Amino acid sequence: MSGGGLFALYKLHLIDAALYEMKQRAAALDLGKAEAAKIKELEADPDGVLATARSLSAELKDLELEQKSFDDKLKKLDADLYGGSIVNPREVENIEKEKSHIRERRDNNDARILELWEEVPVAKEKAASIEGQIAALRQTIAKKQTKAKADHEALQSAYRAKAAERPAALKGVPAPLLAAYDKLREKLGVGMAMVTDDHRCEACGMHVPEKAFEHIIEDRVEQCENCRRILFRLQQG
Repeated sequence: MSGGGLFALYKLHLIDAALYEMKQRAAALDLGKAEAAKIKELEADPDGVLATARSLSAELKDLELEQKSFDDKLKKLDADLYGGSIVNPREVENIEKEKSHIRERRDNNDARILELWEEVPVAKEKAASIEGQIAALRQTIAKKQTKAKADHEALQSAYRAKAAERPAALKGVPAPLLAAYDKLREKLGVGMAMVTDDHRCEACGMHVPEKAFEHIIEDRVEQCENCRRILFRLQQG
């Protein structure tokens, strides 16, 4: 590759490297993905804690409603029985049988309700612990997203300001060198790399041969043998 213009390219590279770093930071903003994954895991209820609490609570509610229905039926049967409208012994016998059947079912319900009064609070307490974790995670996500939004807006502002410096920096770079650099930048994100004091590519760590190092000092274009980035070395003094 023909030489010349490395320092001008380096100044452009500093701008592009800053822009690239801002893009990386924007892409890495924490929106709470880890917390969202944890919420999904908790809501899947692998141990059945939430489902058990819901099931027991629903069962208790249904039984209590059924007990009320039984009480209403018994009151109606008593009203029919003692209201004077029913005097036929067979009808009286049928009503008493129905009342006995209702009381039996009611007694069975009472036994189960007593069990549920003990089971439901325990199940709810376990479920509340998980629901509390989920609520806390949602709050964390909301905070992170608020911060990420503010950080993103700040990065956008800084990006626009830095990008405004690029047109002026382009002017000093020879067209062939710029074309090669832009291809590398498009492929690798950063198209240029500094050579360290121990003659290594700062980007990938590959050793830079002595001859190539001399060419760089002479403002001749050399690329890293490994990552292919254009190499540059600031002159001391």
